[in-house]
Amino acid sequence: MLKLLRFMKKYWYIALFGPIFMLLEVMMDMVLSNYMAKMVDYGISTGNIENVVKYGLIMLGVVLFGVACGILSGVFTNIASYKFANDLRKATFHKIMELSYNQTDDFNTGSLVTRVTNDVTQVQNMISSVLRGLVRAFSFFFLGIFFTLSISSRFGVILAVVMPLEIIIMIIFIKLVFPVFGKIQTKLDKVNTVVHENVSGARVVKAFGKEDYEYERFVTANNDYTETNLYVSKLMAFLMPMLMLIIYAAQLVIYYIGGNSIINAFKGLIGLDEMITVGQISQAVTYISMICMSIMMLGMQFTSFARAFASAKRINEVLDCKLEIESGKSSNEQSQKGTLEFQNVAFKYPKSNGNVLENINFKINQGEAIAIVGTTGCGKSSLINLIPRFYDVTSGSILLNGQDIRVYDLVDLREKIGICLQKAELFRGTIKENVLWGKPNATDDEIIKACDIAQASEFIFLKTQGLDEFVEAKGTSLSGGQKQRLSIARAILKNPEILIFDDSTSALDLVTEAKLLQAMRENIPTTTKIIVAQRIATAKNCDKIIVLDKGTIVAFDSHDNLMKNSAIYQEIYKSQLKEDKIYE
Repeated sequence: MLKLLRFMKKYWYIALFGPIFMLLEVMMDMVLSNYMAKMVDYGISTGNIENVVKYGLIMLGVVLFGVACGILSGVFTNIASYKFANDLRKATFHKIMELSYNQTDDFNTGSLVTRVTNDVTQVQNMISSVLRGLVRAFSFFFLGIFFTLSISSRFGVILAVVMPLEIIIMIIFIKLVFPVFGKIQTKLDKVNTVVHENVSGARVVKAFGKEDYEYERFVTANNDYTETNLYVSKLMAFLMPMLMLIIYAAQLVIYYIGGNSIINAFKGLIGLDEMITVGQISQAVTYISMICMSIMMLGMQFTSFARAFASAKRINEVLDCKLEIESGKSSNEQSQKGTLEFQNVAFKYPKSNGNVLENINFKINQGEAIAIVGTTGCGKSSLINLIPRFYDVTSGSILLNGQDIRVYDLVDLREKIGICLQKAELFRGTIKENVLWGKPNATDDEIIKACDIAQASEFIFLKTQGLDEFVEAKGTSLSGGQKQRLSIARAILKNPEILIFDDSTSALDLVTEAKLLQAMRENIPTTTKIIVAQRIATAKNCDKIIVLDKGTIVAFDSHDNLMKNSAIYQEIYKSQLKEDKIYE
């Protein structure tokens, strides 16, 4: 928790006013009780209307000042806590964006969503509670004791009995609930995970008729979360009556002591100066109630702290997570651009047993078009994921423009690379807004040219709004081929040194794909193109073809030479011969 308080440094001067005004509000409550006692003793009891009016007006002024202090305390506390949460949430989200694919998978998407939202809110609530609730509770506790004993030392006996009882009950309650809050957040993770999986995979769920199965998964996770919360609520339901019972018992004892004092004074057993007046009895009841309520408030604060500490631990797990992909410093502004070389590269996924890629060596010159082919699972996607450093090599090195990619600043490195994935990710907004991801300040002419190259113009301008046509989240309003072409247009608009297609033309027909490749050759000849291809029809028109088999390069040559010398390539070609003949 202390680590997270660094986000409060900017707002300490705002946060300071919260407890100051809260302390003033509590003091006004104490003063109000004092004047109430005087009104009873010197006004109501004696029938002195003048004193009733005088003390009533003073009390009204005290109330108004106390209300103003309470409002100002809330305003300053909320400003500080919300700004704190805003900065913490941004820092957590920024760190999540820096995590590698592997680290994101380890945390789980649902858990990360919970940490950015609910966990940050729990810490924010704790900050607010400290600045107001904790100050209020301690003020009531200490000032209440002082003012109670100032009325009569006989009330000290009540405090000596009541306070330990309430404190013991609160300690037992805190011990029972403290470990539960960490479990509550974990169970909320499971609920969010199930919801996220079903929202993102709704089409698959419906296609396989698994609605009932997924509903049962959600019910199980939700019931588990609910039952854990109910456990805390049941404890709370038992706690409050117990504490209130002690408060009422304390009030009865005060009435008994005060009543006896008044009776003994009238009997002459004690002097009138030793008598506890009716106003003082009322005052003592108020102070004792404040003291007991402050202990209850402290208990409630500690339960809030328990939940916040569990949340803070989870947030720190993200913020303190050591990045697997560290950014370099170089921007490498050399005249030679678009050259890429793999030198003895090997790669294995974390927690896996063996290498996915091994002894990878090849060089691509600027402007070349290179295809990567191979059987399913041979490591094609793993290889291209190493270039933008979605993962880092296990051994060996990758050189971009003659320099190891690990010395590049990550932003600069990825600015040089445009990548199109097989699953085209589009965002809620217009077609133009999605394409502009490649180059935010691009002109309409540049956007149209990129769309022309990507063979996307033919369907864009058939739509009513053209580039301003609205696209639903994940591009659900578009076909697979349309989404892929928009994704390609986005990457082309970026004008990268290296353009990577990870089987991102799989939803295109062969004619459209051929037009796309021809348009890229003519319009972006200096851009180096790396194409992961399942179809020989795609690969054959590239300058060279890398043939991968079981994570190693078994051949790297042109289509014609591979047809003569590579048995694996020949086998892939023959398996697609019928489709290839149709294309020809």
